[in-house]
This record gives sequence, C-alpha cells and structure tokens, in this order.
Amino acid sequence: MKKIVSVVMVLCMTLALAACGGKEQTVSYRSEQEQGGQKLVDTMTLEAKGDKIVKITESIEVDMSEFDEATQEQAAAIYDALVEQYAAVEGVECTGSAGTGTYTISITIDATGDAVEKLAEQDLLAIEGNGSKLSLKATGESLEAGGYTKVE
Repeated sequence: MKKIVSVVMVLCMTLALAACGGKEQTVSYRSEQEQGGQKLVDTMTLEAKGDKIVKITESIEVDMSEFDEATQEQAAAIYDALVEQYAAVEGVECTGSAGTGTYTISITIDATGDAVEKLAEQDLLAIEGNGSKLSLKATGESLEAGGYTKVE
C-alpha cells in the first residue's frame, strides 16, 4: 500500500511540475494616437510562459511629417536621448532611427531578470506590482484599458 501511495504521489508531483511550466504564448497589442501633432503607432508584443511574461518587444512609430525640419530634428534628438536611457539598462535592447518625417523606436526587454523593475524605477515603464512576475492576463487587461487593442 505504501508503494502505491508513493507512486501516486510521485505521479501527482510530476504532473504538477509539468503544469507549472505552462505553455508558451505570444500576444500583441496596438495603439494609435495623436499627441501634439505627432501620430504614434505603438505595437507591443508580450511573450509568456504560462501566465508569466518573459519578453516584451515594443515598436513605436512616430509620424512627425506635420512639423518643419527644425522641429523634427529637435524631436529626433529627444527620442535619441530616450533610446540611450533604455539601452543603458541591462536586459534591454533599444534602437532608434530617424527617417523623412518619421522616427522609429524598437525596444526588447528581457522580463526574466530585473530589467522591468529598473525601467520602472527610471519612469521609463509603468507597472503595477512585482516587475519580475508580470502577468500576461493582467498586463493585457491593463493595456486594453489604456486604449490598446489586441492584434489577432
């Protein structure tokens, strides 16, 4: 009887550990808005294992074509400084590129370390709760409440 109970317990623990791993999933959200004459298209892709986000990829496309060349250059300088702030955080890859009337920022965040919390400390990323355990479900709900739509 003890052997049977032991085997059943081992099987239950094995199944519980397998369930904890969770399936891998990727979900994208998109927001389009206009701020101060600039049109912003923000696409955020969340990669998760189970409900825990492990990677965040964001692409921000800024259309500044309504501005004169001098204003575009000033805005690009501000975006360049922002890119440098993101890139200075360990676990974050960030690039920016200016085009004719546009600026594109690409950000990749490793959410398995403390990069999310460091970005939050610098007010570069808004989070609620523990940055090392971001919930895919809660983050999606928060993004949708903030005007993002889920991309199917």
